[in-house]
Amino acid sequence: LSNFGGAATVYRHGALTMEASLHETDGATVFAPHGVFARLGLQDRLRPVPTEIFYEVRGGPLSSAVRVPHGLAAAESALADARPEAAKALAAHFHDLARLYQSIDDLQDMAVRGPSALLGTLFSGRLFELVAQARRTVTDQYDRAFGEDETSKLILAAVLAYFDDDPAELSHLMYSGVWARYVEDGSYYFDGGSRALTMALLKLIREGGGEARRNVTVTGITLDETGQANGVRVRDGEGDEYVARGRIGLGGAAPEALASMLPEGQAQALRKAHRDHTPAISLFNVSLGLHEPAERFGVAAYSTFVLPDDLTRLSDYPAACARFGAAPGDAMPPYAVADYGRLDAGIRRDGDLYLVSLCGVDRMARWEDLSEEEEMARRAAWTDALIADVDRHYPGLACAVVQSEIATARTMMNRLGTPEGSVYGFRPTPSRVFGGRPRAATPVPGLYLASAYTVSGGYSGAMHGGLMAADEALRAVAMAG
Repeated sequence: LSNFGGAATVYRHGALTMEASLHETDGATVFAPHGVFARLGLQDRLRPVPTEIFYEVRGGPLSSAVRVPHGLAAAESALADARPEAAKALAAHFHDLARLYQSIDDLQDMAVRGPSALLGTLFSGRLFELVAQARRTVTDQYDRAFGEDETSKLILAAVLAYFDDDPAELSHLMYSGVWARYVEDGSYYFDGGSRALTMALLKLIREGGGEARRNVTVTGITLDETGQANGVRVRDGEGDEYVARGRIGLGGAAPEALASMLPEGQAQALRKAHRDHTPAISLFNVSLGLHEPAERFGVAAYSTFVLPDDLTRLSDYPAACARFGAAPGDAMPPYAVADYGRLDAGIRRDGDLYLVSLCGVDRMARWEDLSEEEEMARRAAWTDALIADVDRHYPGLACAVVQSEIATARTMMNRLGTPEGSVYGFRPTPSRVFGGRPRAATPVPGLYLASAYTVSGGYSGAMHGGLMAADEALRAVAMAG
């Protein structure tokens, strides 16, 4: 890589400064005393920028937009006002969310406090609830909670595209647990964008006596005579190769990419350890540069989720997402609108365009059979179609668009080097999330997964994966003396 951070960066094209990947992260990651930022020493090195609400959802079966504020109690009240006929079901659902939130908080504290952190979960009965819900999908849970009330399901499932494209395959514990954390603890961007996070981490590494190099490519993982990982082969920007030695290897790449750097025997073992896990979804993203703030056209939240008009049942979500796999037609896929220009985050210079991103589910298979000419034509057609649709919801916005750029699953695969362009690690099915989740330790001694391929996707999940790898590695070093 020529620059640090990978997808965690901010870059500039013309008069538009764009965020490469970060929409938001949760307040527990940023502020919790035993959270990721606290353990990494980041809490005083970044300025979190709060979003005023978690999200707004519009379209589908909704006659008007519904806003989901921060705080579980406030969110329950807002949704009960929007759906008075569902107030009783919502109360029961939010009661369950509150208990799930506390259980996840206990699990996170385990890394610092040890097994004693689980005592409250055990004695309250919440641990047994987790076990009982372990195999439930979002569809299972929402059917139990809301029956035939599809509108309430779609409001609560609005952020589904940040996880998967099928609620009947997505882990309820994963989705509802993350949803509850974002609501209760708030959602945040960073002053300076994701690049500020990258630079803060680099500074910590250097202050700790470490070294960071850019414009280098890791070409292989070296092993000692016992099969222990003991370094990496590196090629620098001049084409020179050398070996960097280390007692521990933390792999931020996909397991398949790590396997390709190992001798055949160890590569097979690593692949076998993950053969039951499939890649998570990829995404499309259209970055728009507006000459006026998006709020002037009615955009009223930092994060807005737009449902296609004909999406009235949660079970139709996969088919709606699949529309992006063909040329645009009369019906649209669901997508998110992120209005970066709404935040005082320091990524926009005076006189620059205002950044708005349109993001939704994509899969690499949708692009594999297209010629280069066909692919470019479809990319352009979808850019135009999405701008036209967002203009339908916010009249006049299309006329303010000065610059537009689209990224697809192919873009993600090329930039990230992940199988099928996956952006969230492995697919978060129930079996993977509870009991079947890969460990950070790999079949190769000394090599650890430090990424979204252990815990979950997103910035918080990837950083948790890194902490898990560090904890396991340090325990192994301590045991070995």
